[in-house]
Amino acid sequence: MGDMSMDKVAKRRFSLTLTKVYVEALDQLVEEGIYLEHQVAIRGALRRLFRYHKIEPFYSEFVEEVEKLQE
Repeated sequence: MGDMSMDKVAKRRFSLTLTKVYVEALDQLVEEGIYLEHQVAIRGALRRLFRYHKIEPFYSEFVEEVEKLQE
């Protein structure tokens, strides 16, 4: 594996403290089956945040998805 591949699979753990309102909202998303786990919901929210701010590669992937839907 080259250096580029290692960068893509490298992971880093973040510790996050959330107020009750955030925890309850995340619980609701999981309980309703919208997301399987809290961390999946959080990653989805981060992807949308990065797309909004046009941060690559999240933005270009989103544009490609939209273009495919418009075909």
